[in-house]
Amino acid sequence: MSTPAHAPRRAESPFHAGELAAQERAGVREQMTGDATRGIRDYMPEQHRLFFAEQPFMVLGGLDARGQPWASLRVGAPGFVSAPDEHTLRIAGRAPAGDPLATAWHAGALIGGLGIQPATRRRNRVNGVIASIDDGTLTVSVSQSFGNCAKYIQSRAPSLIASLPDQARVVPESSPVLGSAERALLARADTFFIASANASDEAGFARGADVSHRGGKPGFIRVDDERTLTTPDFSGNRYFNTIGNLLQDPRAGLLVIDFESGDLLYLAVEAEVIWEGSELESFAGAERLIRFHIREVRRSPRALPFRWSAVQYAPQLEKTGTWATQAAAPSVASAWRKLKVAQVRDETPSARSFYLEAADGAPLARFEPGQFLPIRLDAPGLAAPLRRTYTLSDADHGRYYRITVKREGVASTQLHEHIQQGDVIEARTPAGIFKLDISSPRPVVLLSAGIGITPMIAMLNTLLANTGGQTQPERIYFIHGARNANEHPFAAQLMAAADAYPHLSVHLRDSQAATATTQAEDPLAAHSVGRVDIAFLKRVLPFGDYDFYLCGPAAFMQDLYNGLRALNIADERIRFEAFGPASVKRSESIANGARVQAQTQAQASPAAQDTGRSSKVVFMRTGREAQWSQKAGSLLELAEANGVAADSNCRSGTCGTCSTRLLAGAVSYPTPCEAQIEPGHALICSAIPAKTQTGEESTVILDL
Repeated sequence: MSTPAHAPRRAESPFHAGELAAQERAGVREQMTGDATRGIRDYMPEQHRLFFAEQPFMVLGGLDARGQPWASLRVGAPGFVSAPDEHTLRIAGRAPAGDPLATAWHAGALIGGLGIQPATRRRNRVNGVIASIDDGTLTVSVSQSFGNCAKYIQSRAPSLIASLPDQARVVPESSPVLGSAERALLARADTFFIASANASDEAGFARGADVSHRGGKPGFIRVDDERTLTTPDFSGNRYFNTIGNLLQDPRAGLLVIDFESGDLLYLAVEAEVIWEGSELESFAGAERLIRFHIREVRRSPRALPFRWSAVQYAPQLEKTGTWATQAAAPSVASAWRKLKVAQVRDETPSARSFYLEAADGAPLARFEPGQFLPIRLDAPGLAAPLRRTYTLSDADHGRYYRITVKREGVASTQLHEHIQQGDVIEARTPAGIFKLDISSPRPVVLLSAGIGITPMIAMLNTLLANTGGQTQPERIYFIHGARNANEHPFAAQLMAAADAYPHLSVHLRDSQAATATTQAEDPLAAHSVGRVDIAFLKRVLPFGDYDFYLCGPAAFMQDLYNGLRALNIADERIRFEAFGPASVKRSESIANGARVQAQTQAQASPAAQDTGRSSKVVFMRTGREAQWSQKAGSLLELAEANGVAADSNCRSGTCGTCSTRLLAGAVSYPTPCEAQIEPGHALICSAIPAKTQTGEESTVILDL
């Protein structure tokens, strides 16, 4: 075959800085300098042009209006993709219902294309810019074209359904987290597609969107939780197009096909690349791991008009492992990570904010407003590090975490007196079940007192930033109480926001008046004297249907909860941070506030509990013993009642601060815990002694 006539290759590198950095990390940069010149072209060879035209579908990668990459499909009879010349690709066909890029294409948009023929395990890639759109047909000006090897492609042949699904009846589903159906699909998947991009002008010839294929044994996508996935990254072409893009911009789009039903699962994620560690070493064949933090889930039922033949797995998979073989690897929630203190800022005389960035430069795990950050601190004179959890006090924007800490106790004093800009602390992945429901259409009331303002300011900043593209509530009421005017963190920011956003009302209350001339007695003023209580809420909230969020001292939250329930506010519309020595006692039905108090006291009465069960508990380090029975409560409550100090925070099995080595015996958890329970440890805030096989209580020995 004669060499096709085409314009001379550009002299500049086909790789941008992120791709070069990944190649350097993998030790293949010098090799790629020569291979890329031969393999990556700025035109399509004839065999690629013919190959694209033979396929009934093409995988596309592009960016939506927010710059979020998505992987999607175009389908049609073979020939719907054509190449009139070596620099031009025309893509007709149709997009399945729910395609996240359906309205994103426009002249000048970046686009990546993958032609793949699973039955023969052939695939070719093309990247470029949309030159024009004519009646839905995309005309692409090609900037890069190259082939990929057949590794990890599962062989299966598609056949077009004679009667296509009625796309008008396909109702796409959307959620911020994975549901049970999505988790089940991911758990059995053997293939996914990933879109990424480097849209920076500094990338030069390498600027563009990209989409590629990933394959593995069924279940190679590990579902860590409803917002987190981890996958192995096997040896590939070593160009590192995808990983290079992720190092420059961690946002990516995943597409998973349900080959049985035709469902399409789209995931908007942020990725972090794990280059080393025991978790990686335990997965045979993996050269890296990629952890995906989910921002958005979209599912289009029965959207793909194909049926597929029986699968034949790629032969390369025989040498790869599975997640089942690496049970010793730490979970994403239990791994400690180093964070660098980027900034320290005083908010009040007793409260200070710490801005934390990833020490290794990798993306931070995502979180939802209301969640907390577990941290670990080394302190002079202590045998073990201090472990605490602090609520994140800003919206999730991916650049840093912010915690705002009031000085009270050993850990907070350590932070205030010894932690400065440039220092490093350790943290786990953010967690917690107290979250803002951004999907609710109701007006939002954010109620806090003292340092309880931290989750509320994170929620407010999220609502005002319209994070995730959700519709803002019609009204937002931010109400905070403190002892005096000097103890309101973020007061200047709040008042500025109230001036800037007409749908936001801010009320700051001081329980101790300074002078009659400096503070208003009018409860409708932005800054006034008095407590945040039900009487105050009745004065400042117009009649309406609200979602309430509470955080502050236990008595503050219990009083507000009781008062709201007495006003017939539905229990599910009152959310609160379950932190502190005691949680708010919920009630299903209420006639008045007194009835709530009587009911919660009855629920807590030892007389209503089975006191027959008993077990010995030994606190080894302090040399103390105690007899446990159900009226003693949790092991943490038993320890405190016997003068044994133990770290704790949430007291609901949420944060993991109370994790204690279990030297002997066994424990059980009457209420399931959200926090990760490490092997050989117990979350003593929720644990009680477990029964033995003989039906007796075990003797529990704790490292306390």
